[in-house]
Amino acid sequence: MKSRVGSAAIGEATENPKEIAPIVKEGYLWKRGEFIRNWRERYYILRADGTFSGYKTREESLIKGEIQNDFKLQEDVTIIKQEKPKPNTFIVQGVILRGGPVDRMYYTDTPEDREMWVTAIQGVVEATATGDWNSCLKLVEEKEVRMYDISLLYSQGKNKQPFQVRPLQLSDYDRGFLELLSQEGNIGNISKTEFTSQFHAMKSSSDNYYVTVLEDTVSNRVISTATLVTELQFNHSYPKVGWIKDIVIDKDHADQQQLKDILLNSLKNLGEKIGCRQIEAISLSYDRHDGDV
Repeated sequence: MKSRVGSAAIGEATENPKEIAPIVKEGYLWKRGEFIRNWRERYYILRADGTFSGYKTREESLIKGEIQNDFKLQEDVTIIKQEKPKPNTFIVQGVILRGGPVDRMYYTDTPEDREMWVTAIQGVVEATATGDWNSCLKLVEEKEVRMYDISLLYSQGKNKQPFQVRPLQLSDYDRGFLELLSQEGNIGNISKTEFTSQFHAMKSSSDNYYVTVLEDTVSNRVISTATLVTELQFNHSYPKVGWIKDIVIDKDHADQQQLKDILLNSLKNLGEKIGCRQIEAISLSYDRHDGDV
């Protein structure tokens, strides 16, 4: 999963209690009980200062509800990956609980998710020793699995607003992507395994699907999305065309028109960059009466 990145350094977060260290990773994990050896699903938030907090649900984390698992990573932590008693299991050895080191066992729904969690935890452990949380965040970022090459968007320049246009990532399953889509209708209960399978199927269809999202870098949530679909045709003037479809803008956002403009302009530029001679928007989900790009 992708990092939820903020702007406070580890040193700043620990020296100034008003500062909150940036989130490196968040999402659901299955945790094995210490005494009752059953598995419980918890929503974990891992911050750059080593704070590793588990909540009953993501909603509980948003309202700062009761912390079920209040752990702290330190530089002596080690991680062991194994496939028993569950596939995609990993053990965090030496995590601090109430001042003393303990071992905790987790598993994830997919191998990719386990790899991202292990990378994030290892990065934070190293950062607690060096104080260099930027390297930690960069390490996690490089492990991200994206729908397409993010460099295709870089030449468009940085937006002054607190928004980031980027390809859909596997970690967006836990960043509100499906919740956003459900604003336009019932999409069904899509598991992480199903999401991962469909993601890879679309990603492997080279030069066809460019699922793009707009992330609010303050709330670290996906707030709009659209897909650029390309096709070839026998037309000398327009041998490659692009269609912008499946557009969804967060209905709760204060400035939907701004989000729409940022996203569609980015996809138009992307289409031109990959050689589309013609680009049209269809099925504007957020405003069905507006057909203009």
